[in-house]
Amino acid sequence: MSRVSGTRVFSAHDDERRRCLLFSDLHLPDTQSAVFTKFTRILDDAMSRPLETRVLILGDLFEFWIGPSQIRSEVGEEVTKIFRRCSAAGLSITVLHGNRDFMLDQSFAAAGALRVVAGGLSFRLGDRRCIALHGDELCWNDRPYQRSKRVLRNPLVRLVLRSLPLGTAMALGRRARAKSQQSIRQGDQSRFAPVREAISSVLGRDFDLLIFGHIHESARGVHDDQGEYCILPAFDESGIHLEAEDGRLSYRDLEGRILPDAKARSFPPFQG
Repeated sequence: MSRVSGTRVFSAHDDERRRCLLFSDLHLPDTQSAVFTKFTRILDDAMSRPLETRVLILGDLFEFWIGPSQIRSEVGEEVTKIFRRCSAAGLSITVLHGNRDFMLDQSFAAAGALRVVAGGLSFRLGDRRCIALHGDELCWNDRPYQRSKRVLRNPLVRLVLRSLPLGTAMALGRRARAKSQQSIRQGDQSRFAPVREAISSVLGRDFDLLIFGHIHESARGVHDDQGEYCILPAFDESGIHLEAEDGRLSYRDLEGRILPDAKARSFPPFQG
């Protein structure tokens, strides 16, 4: 295990699988929703080749996740049920922490028969050395968020959150989301972008390809001749995901059709 951009990086356990489906930012609400139906349809399609396929969710699977009690919520029960069914058939599922659901832990992993990764994931697509991140750790100019992230992920704060009853946890989650959305609307929008130096700190010696989400905008390009980046849009807004087979990576729609590659983007400098 190593660190990039302050985030722990764990190694994949399923690199032998030929096919990889990657999603980010599903933002599943606390009740049944259209996005849940779309996602389960893709999972059902993946079940045609479960032993060859792995599913990587790059954070923010849920709109918010406060603690283990949320497994008993409507969406918690439905999500873990379908994940258990897919895993039992042989599908490999890994969920990374996002900024909205960093409280996902081993209780959720056990309930869904999947792997929860509290950080980034290093893996291979064919002969390519890849790293998957949620993407919030790349937004260095968003200083208020980076400060609050350190506080919220303090072990004592996490201990308190894990102990909350379901009703309290859900109410707290809704209030936190409303406050965060207000802060985003009122803040300097440029501070929410990944910065050039953060991308450079990840690519290069150890990785050929960086894949992340978080910013809700797709983009694909080569960064300063160091390696390639590929950004996933929010699945709840677009229904778009990535699919790789034998190392070939492409954007896909809900029907699995190949989409044109997203355009490259520029990254602002770190204002440190």
